[in-house]
Amino acid sequence: MLPTGHTFDTVRISAAIIHAAAQSGDPDTVGAYLARVLDGPVIHDAYGKGVWYYALVAVRACRHHDSPDVQRLTPKTTWLGVPAVARTGRPGAYWLIPPRRPADYCAPAGVDEVVRVGRQRIAEPSAPVPAGLDLERIGAECEALLDGTTPAVDSPSLEDAKESTQRARGYLMLLLPGLQDAEARLSSDDPVRSRIMLGVTEAHRQLGLDSSSVNLARQYAHMQRLARCCLGAVDLLQALGASAAAR
Repeated sequence: MLPTGHTFDTVRISAAIIHAAAQSGDPDTVGAYLARVLDGPVIHDAYGKGVWYYALVAVRACRHHDSPDVQRLTPKTTWLGVPAVARTGRPGAYWLIPPRRPADYCAPAGVDEVVRVGRQRIAEPSAPVPAGLDLERIGAECEALLDGTTPAVDSPSLEDAKESTQRARGYLMLLLPGLQDAEARLSSDDPVRSRIMLGVTEAHRQLGLDSSSVNLARQYAHMQRLARCCLGAVDLLQALGASAAAR
């Protein structure tokens, strides 16, 4: 825990603004965008009531940011949880963009640009379902994966199980950006956003698990969890599409 306002200030920015500006919730895509625009260290904290990004800036920079979704943390009275420099991934808070040197700070103009672009894109109408994503087909294929997943002694084989697992992983990786983009465009008090956040967190957890088990039952259990994540994502995206069509 380090106090802000001594060697650095911190601007806390909501994920809705960051993801809208980057046009993605994928960590690699967001990281590449922020590295280019902010050119400085950023902490990502995806847990707790809100989902936040923390841009480190020079002391007394960005003093004009003072709103619920973009706020310069109060100097000398706010303590920031700063991860170890080597922590560059989940779980917990981590460096999306680690500091490169002492006194490495984000460009204030870059912070302003991210906020401006993010708010502008949030205000723009957007398609709830990514173009070219066939939700009905993906849902049907994931249902088919679940329908034939009772392992026998000799058949299906471990290779069959691994192939099914990779298919389920592929579908989830296709669906995840759509969920993350939808999350970015919903208000913080929208109940659907909470469901999406849970789905995104579980998807990341399942994708992060080892898929190389040589135990047939474990391999199928992992595939089933991936397929269920896919079906949950399909349901959410279809509901968002129906809601948008009704409007």
